[in-house]
Amino acid sequence: EFDTPAYERAKRNGATDDEALREGLKTVCPVSYLFGATGWARLFRLQVIDAPTTQLHFRTTVGANKSWLSNIFGGESQNINNCKVPYGEIQFRFVPRGHDVAYTRSQFALALRFAAQYGGLGAKLQHGFGQIALTLPLEMARTTVISNLAQLADRIGSDGLYTSGPAADTPFDLRNFVSLTYEVPDASLSPFTAGRAHLGSSQKRNATNYLPCAFDLRCKGSDNWGMRRWLEDPNGTKKWSHADVNTLMGASKKKGEAENDEDRQASRLCFGMPYRVDAGPYRLRVFGFAPPGILSPEELRDLCNEYIQHALDIQPERVTLGKDLIAEVQGGRR
Repeated sequence: EFDTPAYERAKRNGATDDEALREGLKTVCPVSYLFGATGWARLFRLQVIDAPTTQLHFRTTVGANKSWLSNIFGGESQNINNCKVPYGEIQFRFVPRGHDVAYTRSQFALALRFAAQYGGLGAKLQHGFGQIALTLPLEMARTTVISNLAQLADRIGSDGLYTSGPAADTPFDLRNFVSLTYEVPDASLSPFTAGRAHLGSSQKRNATNYLPCAFDLRCKGSDNWGMRRWLEDPNGTKKWSHADVNTLMGASKKKGEAENDEDRQASRLCFGMPYRVDAGPYRLRVFGFAPPGILSPEELRDLCNEYIQHALDIQPERVTLGKDLIAEVQGGRR
């Protein structure tokens, strides 16, 4: 299942299948090699065995936020009471497709392990979803993020995979990645556990194992909540421009505006929903990618920590920069 021009050209020149495959892979980036691209099948199948769900609900300290959340997540009815989202122990079967099995396992494990340790998984990270804990089969569990990254670096550095050509044009670059994890005392989140803060099915009113309040954390809430508001406040200390805030925090179509995809921007900074670990304090993760020209990774780290100090008055339990992970891999390969 491979028909890239480089492969076909090599075959026309009399190369064997193995020789043509090696030549063709030089034009396939590592992401496409693993997940597939035109002319190249992905290296695995993923079969979901069980995916339990729970009722969608939110918590917010500002009444007006409830209208926005209902509008975004409630569809035409603007009612989220009957909406379901994946939650619980999701079981899946990972099936390599028979080519480069050890590498396929390690890189799939890297994606899941990185999401569990430093970020999140899925398409709604900016709204707080996607926080996961991970149980891997033994052959994947023996590896670490660093060992998996080292294997990826070795493959890119060899002549067995794409090694030349322009860099991918993406804002989501590991060199710009920042992750901060905080332990948050119950008392600091008490505004979100009050009954009036709840939005959604009454069956979730007393659920406190996680607090779906990312909108207040990211955008605007009562008191000191809301990083977007904190950055743009003309009477505050930051006074960021609206354009720079949109670059970092994302932008979307506003009510009454014409639909224009060019004006939309994905958020580069995400706040996970605070979740409880066993019977201990809540855990909050803030993670994202520093936008070049506006912030360095170190500046984004400091900015996030300053905001969390402003909102919660706590220090991070763990801080991780993507560039430090890369340096650790490079140091181990010398």
